[in-house]
Amino acid sequence: MYLTRRQLLQAGAVAGAGILVHPDAALAARTFARQPGPLTMFSEQLPTLAELGVIDMRAGGQTELSMINAEHNFHSKLDPTDTFAYRAAGASQTYLGPVIVAQRGTPFALTVHNQLGEHPLAFAVDNELVPAGSDDANAPRTSTHLHGGNTRPGSDGGPEQVFSPGSSYTYHYDNNQDAAGLWYHDHALGITRLNVYAGLAGGYLIRDAPGPSGTGIDTGDGTHLPPPPYEVPLIIQDRMFNPDGSFAYPPNPELTTSDGTPRPWAPEFFGDVATVNGKCWPNLDVDRGKYRFRVYNGSNARFYNLKFVAGGNALAFAQIGTDGGLLDAPAKLNKLVLGPGERADLVVDFAGLSAGSKVVLGNNAPTPYPDGPVSAKQGGVPLREIMQFTVQSQKGYTAPLPEQLRPKPMTRLAGLTTAATRQMTLVEVLNAAGIPIMALLNNRPFHTTGITAVQGDTLEEWELINTTVDAHPIHLHFTQFQVLNRQRFDVGKYLAATGYVDPATGLVTPGQGNSVPVTPFLMGRPKAAPANERGWKDTVVSMPGEVTRISVPFGAGAAGGAPLAIGSSFTGEYVWHCHILEHEDNDMMQRYVIE
Repeated sequence: MYLTRRQLLQAGAVAGAGILVHPDAALAARTFARQPGPLTMFSEQLPTLAELGVIDMRAGGQTELSMINAEHNFHSKLDPTDTFAYRAAGASQTYLGPVIVAQRGTPFALTVHNQLGEHPLAFAVDNELVPAGSDDANAPRTSTHLHGGNTRPGSDGGPEQVFSPGSSYTYHYDNNQDAAGLWYHDHALGITRLNVYAGLAGGYLIRDAPGPSGTGIDTGDGTHLPPPPYEVPLIIQDRMFNPDGSFAYPPNPELTTSDGTPRPWAPEFFGDVATVNGKCWPNLDVDRGKYRFRVYNGSNARFYNLKFVAGGNALAFAQIGTDGGLLDAPAKLNKLVLGPGERADLVVDFAGLSAGSKVVLGNNAPTPYPDGPVSAKQGGVPLREIMQFTVQSQKGYTAPLPEQLRPKPMTRLAGLTTAATRQMTLVEVLNAAGIPIMALLNNRPFHTTGITAVQGDTLEEWELINTTVDAHPIHLHFTQFQVLNRQRFDVGKYLAATGYVDPATGLVTPGQGNSVPVTPFLMGRPKAAPANERGWKDTVVSMPGEVTRISVPFGAGAAGGAPLAIGSSFTGEYVWHCHILEHEDNDMMQRYVIE
């Protein structure tokens, strides 16, 4: 019989081991935050699109970024923090990177220079995760991934396409895909969680061409949707700080290294300070009108259930786009769940609020999501406030939001002929004490044989079978897919059929068994994707105990000539993985190759 982590904790003992387990043992193994002292909320002003810095590449050509060490002021009451940043020539970026604005169909080249020195999180490098001989504490490896980009393999920025300090790498971006809010971030094998934490991430907006030569989607000039300054990126990250202002990332008290010290890696990182665009709990002064917020969940592991709250009431807002572009029509919401790596394109209307009104972007998602404790007393790390909006007296952007966002509805993949249906299993590996030690896809570590081979220009259905107790945001490189539905299944019986579980211990054993068809173990009826998830996606939340079905095109010709969000077909190797960065680093990532 397979025992889940929750069953182990509820039983109070590990089967066959005779070791008592404290009910909070699994939570104690997670990384929690320590506040350096009272930091005032909403006293910092949010850096907007212009203040983050913009590199306008709509005309194509070539540009450069340098990854550098810097000192950044997250809060006026906090000493400067040692950080990483992507910096353009002549700029003064001290955290994150400038927003790159591209034009659909217009290629350009980006050369990234690794000029990094000592890592701000050197103490958290886990030698069990990084390649042998690496010196990431002093000379960090890097790889810049354009998340959501329809890129050729050599420009994908995969986990092993790394380059060290003193080296550079040139990426070629064709931008042959729908207008969308992508992002770029580090992807170096074994230290992604630390490089992104330190600041290596930035926004990337693909615009469309206005007028007859374009589709009229997302021009950014105000003819369709709120333009700058009413378009604002919100890069949401949870962080934690030591009293001296430095980043904190406590070691794992439940796992030890060979010398008996606590292991640097923990199953998830949850901070107790909300940052947006590099400021702690910031405020944005807004005019009385519509704003377009390009929301990025840039956190390591934290899910958000976001609400815009004024006077104790949740405001209605519209989601107009997903990871890979605009929806067909706005989806009306009053809350939004966003997993790590996901993006949402939102329009919020402040026109009906009086001057001086305060609107708080709130969050009540538990940690870990969805069944972790909500309150701090129970061991949770709540972040109930993310940022604030203060309504000003002047009139803002008040053009009506179109009822249809695209001139033609997007291609629907449901029901189209598929070349294969694949069972892709998500598992968690526990030690004898019931403590998570890694997470895997198809029960295989990253460096194993058995790369998934797919045929180019075909459509496949992937069944993401989540046998764990946590939600996992699953990201596929190269493509944009569609979510079909979700359905519950019997986890215990399914795992027994896979052969993943050692009968003597009841624990998952890495490397053994195989994914099997999930059909005999299904329960209830499939639940269709909600309206705000019926767009192009590159990251999808796979809920515990559920099969999440996605329809995946592996090339621009996969739908028989119908337009897709991606416009190019390539062959070569890519990866798919969980976007909880602690999971991605250990070892919830697999290769696939397009043939």
